[in-house]
Amino acid sequence: MAENKRPGRGKSLIAEPDRYVCIDLETTGLRPMADWIIEFAAYRVEGGRATDRLVSFVRPGDINKVSPFITDLTGITKDMVRDAPLPEDVLPELFDFVGEDMILGHNTCFDMNFLYDGALKAGLQPIGNDFTDTMRLSRRCNKCLPNHRLGTVAEYLGVDVTTAHRAAADVETTVRCYERMVKGRQADIPPEWD
Repeated sequence: MAENKRPGRGKSLIAEPDRYVCIDLETTGLRPMADWIIEFAAYRVEGGRATDRLVSFVRPGDINKVSPFITDLTGITKDMVRDAPLPEDVLPELFDFVGEDMILGHNTCFDMNFLYDGALKAGLQPIGNDFTDTMRLSRRCNKCLPNHRLGTVAEYLGVDVTTAHRAAADVETTVRCYERMVKGRQADIPPEWD
């Protein structure tokens, strides 16, 4: 049995919650212990309707980790995060926003590992919510796809993708994909949020 390297981290569940908080992060790289969260978005969804949201840039511990590659990928620059709140100031707000709700996202293990390790780096209690991954759900529901990247799943489901690799846009795409793929309904996201 593999040792749990992140004790207290929530479980990845194959679930179809009707109430959840969809989360997406943008980061300075792929390694949670060495890289940093630079942007997050969290939307509370109940019955297919987005009812509240929290979006923020996050100042990384090392501003130089926002490399030209990350800027090209996300559009996020060093200047955009230079005066953003530090993880220890903004992650508690995110964790309070999530509360006890199920977390939903696309490739959610990535985000959950960054939230867990980001909390530890900031001296905070890690988030322990269980989570559902739309990538895993797509692998079960859409076996014909060549891959299960968010853009591929969105295209297959007829969900428009306005922007990729920005937290709020990826959350909106994920919510729309989940609601269409699993619940068979259109997601209701306030137009002023788009």
